[in-house]
Amino acid sequence: MAQLPDTGPAAKRKDVLKNEIVGHIQKKEAWIGLGVLEPIVLTLSTSRSPAKPNGKDARTQLISRPLSDEDSVKLQALQLVASFANGGPAFLAPIHAAGVVPAILANICPLSNPPQLVVAALKALTDIANAAALAPPSSPLNTSSLADTVFVPQHFEALNLMLSISSPKHILQSQVSIASGLVSRLCRDEKHQHALSTSGVLDSLATQLARFAVRDGLVIPGAEEHAYADGLYEVFPEPASANAKIGPILEAIAAILGNSKYRAKRLVASPSLMAVFPTVKVDTVDSYGQQPALTAMDYILPSMPFTGARNQSGAQSSLPTPDRSDSRTSSRASLSRFSSAAVWDSPRNQSSGNSSEAAVEDIESPLIPWLIHLTRTLTEYDRLMAAALIAALFKAGLGRKVTRETSIGFLVVPIIVGMIERNDKDGTDSEAPVNATQQLILENAPAVLARLITDSEFLQKAAYDCDAVKVLTKLLRRAYQPVPETDQPKYWSPQSDTGMDVEGTQAAARLGDKGQNPLLAHRMRLREASLKAIGALAAGKEDYRKAFVAEEFVPYVVESLCEYPRKPKQAKDRSKDKPSADSGRKGPSAAYGTNPVSVITAACHVVRMLARSVSVLRTSLVDFGVALPIFQFMTHRDVNVQIAATATVINLVVEVSPVREVSFQYRRRKTLLADPRQLLTEKGVMKVLCEHAHSDNPALRLNALWALKHFVDAVGPELKKACLEKLEPGWLIQLICDDTQDTALYNSRLKEAAGDDFDEDMDMQPLDEPLRWLYYSNGSIRELDASRSTRLRQAEDKLSAIREAELNPMRRARNDDIAIQEQGLDFIRNLIGRPGTGASSETPSETTEMIDFLFTELGQDRLFEILASKLRSRMLHPFSRRTSTSGRDQRVLHPQAKIIVAVIYILVHMAASIPRHRQLVIAQTELLKLLAQQASSKDREVRVALCHLVINLTWQEDEGEAQQCMARATELKRLGFHSKMEALKLSDRDLDVRERAKTAAWQIEQATY
Repeated sequence: MAQLPDTGPAAKRKDVLKNEIVGHIQKKEAWIGLGVLEPIVLTLSTSRSPAKPNGKDARTQLISRPLSDEDSVKLQALQLVASFANGGPAFLAPIHAAGVVPAILANICPLSNPPQLVVAALKALTDIANAAALAPPSSPLNTSSLADTVFVPQHFEALNLMLSISSPKHILQSQVSIASGLVSRLCRDEKHQHALSTSGVLDSLATQLARFAVRDGLVIPGAEEHAYADGLYEVFPEPASANAKIGPILEAIAAILGNSKYRAKRLVASPSLMAVFPTVKVDTVDSYGQQPALTAMDYILPSMPFTGARNQSGAQSSLPTPDRSDSRTSSRASLSRFSSAAVWDSPRNQSSGNSSEAAVEDIESPLIPWLIHLTRTLTEYDRLMAAALIAALFKAGLGRKVTRETSIGFLVVPIIVGMIERNDKDGTDSEAPVNATQQLILENAPAVLARLITDSEFLQKAAYDCDAVKVLTKLLRRAYQPVPETDQPKYWSPQSDTGMDVEGTQAAARLGDKGQNPLLAHRMRLREASLKAIGALAAGKEDYRKAFVAEEFVPYVVESLCEYPRKPKQAKDRSKDKPSADSGRKGPSAAYGTNPVSVITAACHVVRMLARSVSVLRTSLVDFGVALPIFQFMTHRDVNVQIAATATVINLVVEVSPVREVSFQYRRRKTLLADPRQLLTEKGVMKVLCEHAHSDNPALRLNALWALKHFVDAVGPELKKACLEKLEPGWLIQLICDDTQDTALYNSRLKEAAGDDFDEDMDMQPLDEPLRWLYYSNGSIRELDASRSTRLRQAEDKLSAIREAELNPMRRARNDDIAIQEQGLDFIRNLIGRPGTGASSETPSETTEMIDFLFTELGQDRLFEILASKLRSRMLHPFSRRTSTSGRDQRVLHPQAKIIVAVIYILVHMAASIPRHRQLVIAQTELLKLLAQQASSKDREVRVALCHLVINLTWQEDEGEAQQCMARATELKRLGFHSKMEALKLSDRDLDVRERAKTAAWQIEQATY
């Protein structure tokens, strides 16, 4: 600061400095070299200790606070920091070294600082966050580390205070918008999402969101009276001001929710939203062909086709016009139509019967149809954020699946696809988006679409009917347009920088690396988003996968599988390259950059989905040689890439895959497949999979075992034996055996809790801690008493159960174990093989050989005992990290249907072998008794598998086996299988089960008569 001319007060000198560096990168670099950040930090760190006002004083403090001379100096200092941060990632290193971020955070509390200072501090943090998004790996300040600094308990109160403001003053509304934007930029990790939800920030954002419904007249009629009756009137929000922005609030909420069902349910149960959107049972007169309204809020949406909605051809012309806007006035009028017809089912107004409470509990929250309405009526950015929140809530299971899918498919999906298409405008190859909104839409809309349509055939079809295939492939091509290399422009000056000694020796005076090219970073995000959406849609029908391949997009997927991508080439052009062309890439290209882990994993998922199609697997995926990069990624340094690549291999080592082993003969491709790069078995995929099956990472262990299950299907006995030996029989037993692991896990957790309470979960709310409802309003804070509200108590009960299911580490570990056990049991089934007729069946001698080999390696009695253990219920130890477990009720874990099915099919394959093996199976009396109990299982697959087992056990190979067959049938009859098959034959609701049971019952009768 001594380099500046003496112009009077400190504020004036800082203003001169600000005017000098704004928009001038060289001047910024020069002043950093002079160590200007240290006096700036010193200015911001000046202590101030005013008493915190309360109640009405707090509200006055938020609204009016004149700037003192000290405040004016701080304001200029914060604006200087923002200007330096705008210089890009190179300035992050000195900003970090000088301790700028903690100094800024000392000025964000609205109760201790005037609004102008708070806004300037938030803007400075936002500019630093924007620079951190482009930070190189070597930067000491990145998005994650910045979030670790901001999202800590001492700053949550300041965030809540800012988000509690309802004043229409622009300076105060700016705090709400900028604070929300900061949350959405930084909140990426689970620990931050959880902390923001438990600290009250999620509830504060929910209150801000509810204010828009109040402002627009979209509150459920009678909601205020209902809030009075249920003790929620004190949290009924004020209307939002006319200049309030809803987009940043929606985006921040979606960022906090992430993939958590618990946080999604907590949002819906937020007191302010429950006050504005009470659950209403609507008495409606059914109209022919129209879907009945789920909630009162559904009346502001167009009527949805009900009968045959899932069977329509889906022509785009039949979809509602995406851009049709309903005025807010008409929305209010729409709501008034049903106010008299609505029947309120407040828990206070209904009887104490459980049936009434259950009926109210089943009513969907009006929040979801309101968000659909927002998606239809808001502008581009705001409607995208509303759609993102719909996706978070819907995937958390908070909407009625079938009926809500219809409204989302007709009203939301076309809008999202249309937004991508409109903003993906043609232009110069190297052109960046024309504005920040266009960039945000292109980067986020495909990810929102992917989340909505994943695992939903109806929504996938809705996207396909909107030409999503062409829209998404065009966007992926855009993401691979080369970025021109631009050097930093040289600024000419008529004067030399006399007296400016640049680049000091201190860390706070040295610039860091320049970071990523902003346009290239945008292209990377486009690649990730478009690949996610393509993978979600390609997971649907075969027609969708073929449509994608027809768009010639596979070269772009192949380049996404390269850490250092180049210009995508079609197969005919790639064949001209040398075999080692890809391996010769030793570094990134300035035009195409370096694909981050997120792009590589998304590309792996696309290949996995495409490989579901046998024709695509045998043609396009072979032509482009995707097997080699996928195989190489199985040993990548990042475990997430290993997990994604191993998941892809699951579909590349199936029986029909031309890249599995050299014995596969595929017409007209024999020459191509002779290339050893294409043959995964020859490359050693079995060895890598067996190593991954020993991994400590449960996801990697699961995918590896799943892939091995496919790998050993329909291969020769020698390869199967080699696979089991490499996996190790003892390890396989450990993977599928759970009779002692629960006790071991329980004991280890007890030791951890007793000896170390300060662990990686230190920021997590204890599972047995009561939920807290903090309500902030214009600077005042109070904790709500849930005992005064029936709905809050009900919400707490549900939230506690969901929190236990989602956050309990033992429950998560147990779910992982069950999934791994299922794949391990299926691995044993495929080791045995599939005797019978057909090209994919092993010979009887091979299956017999493998069964005997398994008995030798695993132990015959041990194997049957493990199978029986899977059919028994087990007592589970309860566990709480911070409380004693003595006296708590034990829980019972019943057999899982998918595990039961896996067990039965192992026995089915054994019984399909030689008579000796059928006799071994029928001799397992205890095991068969446990199986007989499963004949009444609710799971169709269990009942079908049981019928197959009875059929195979009563099969007679020849006349020489007649006596043994009769003995087996008699034993089955004694164990009750005949009566159970008769019952299934007569009364099962599934046709396949009835037919299989008919065959099983007939064979028992034939063998015993």
